[in-house]
Amino acid sequence: MEISEPSIGIFYVSKLLALAPYSAQKNSKGQLEIRRSWIFTIYSASLCVILVFLTYRGLLFDANSKIPVRASFRMKSATSKVVTASDVSVVVLAIVAGVYCGLFGLRATQELNMRLHRIDSTLSAYNNYRRDRWRAFGMASISLIVIGILLGLDVWTWVRMAQQMNINKSDTELNVQWYIPFYSLYFILTGLHIHFANTAYGLGRRYGRLNLMLRTSYLGDKSYTSASNLVKVNTVRTINFNPMMPTALHASLTKLNGEMLANESAAKNKSLVIRAMADNHESLGKCVRLLSSSYGIAVLFILVSCLLHLVATAYFLFLEMLNKRDNGYVWVQMLWIIFHFLRLLMVVEPCHLAARESRKTIQIVCEIERKVYEPILAEEAKKFWQQLLVVDADFSASGLCRVNRTILTSFASAIATYLVILIQFQKTNG
Repeated sequence: MEISEPSIGIFYVSKLLALAPYSAQKNSKGQLEIRRSWIFTIYSASLCVILVFLTYRGLLFDANSKIPVRASFRMKSATSKVVTASDVSVVVLAIVAGVYCGLFGLRATQELNMRLHRIDSTLSAYNNYRRDRWRAFGMASISLIVIGILLGLDVWTWVRMAQQMNINKSDTELNVQWYIPFYSLYFILTGLHIHFANTAYGLGRRYGRLNLMLRTSYLGDKSYTSASNLVKVNTVRTINFNPMMPTALHASLTKLNGEMLANESAAKNKSLVIRAMADNHESLGKCVRLLSSSYGIAVLFILVSCLLHLVATAYFLFLEMLNKRDNGYVWVQMLWIIFHFLRLLMVVEPCHLAARESRKTIQIVCEIERKVYEPILAEEAKKFWQQLLVVDADFSASGLCRVNRTILTSFASAIATYLVILIQFQKTNG
């Protein structure tokens, strides 16, 4: 994950949610040194084990309850039990994968942040830390507030239903209380979304700033083109030989040589800049591969959880609409569907934007190749172009699928298919 000054708040949130058992301190050079914090390592592992144990304990309590909260609660039929168990298990797997990546991803995190620091130092003129800080704060605060409100509404809905179905003064609210550990896992799951989205979006933002630097340095610098034209005009003018003016000829040749040397020095400087941009682009590509490899298993379970949650939530929504039609429950389930779709976008969109900005670079470099004439600069642009031909900046989930917008259409068709199958099983089982 990215640990930098603008997004330091997300790091502390992830640390509190057992996803980043590290310590970050500034050294003498002003850089953040990332090390393992053994206190938070024990805290992360312990919190994960306790919440997972209590979650499955509550699931078994509800499945074996002789007096359910209501007739159409989560465990009404065999199909409902399978759907509920899958719904809970996929959240648990995503949380375990996220905590695992945090516990064993220290080296990848250190290398990622070292590369990002070098890139930021090169693109320092185009950085806007204040805007980045507000974006990170908004992403974290809005996401956690939304999930907190949604969980509160959901618990309140089930408690209200439990009170309505209180049979023979039995403690039917206990079924709902046993699901509170499961609801607590949603805060960790949301934190996992936040710090992955922040890192992926940060990579895309740096790709965009690199492209902006290339445009302003080579495509928007009119003085560079006019200087080249001026040298050509001077060259044509000084070719005319006048034997009556040897002093003027010598002065013109001296001036021309000086301008040619100055132009050669400028081209050399520009070639060094484009070489540095090529190195930064290559480093960003390695950052993408680091993020995909270190958090690939977590992203895979996040995508699976989004798919199963959308199917399960839509399934329970249809059951409620076909049976009791409790308006409060229906609206809460609709809000859950919107939330699961938004957290799917929270993973897909930053990855898509980063890949799109990476592909824009090759267009800019091709345009630079057409507009430069100096051999040394043209050679560096050609090398950069050849490098871009083999660069793959697409995120992947453990190499099983690419994380981009094309996955949304696949999810839509899969959700419709599985939802029809579940409804048919429900009708068969009664």
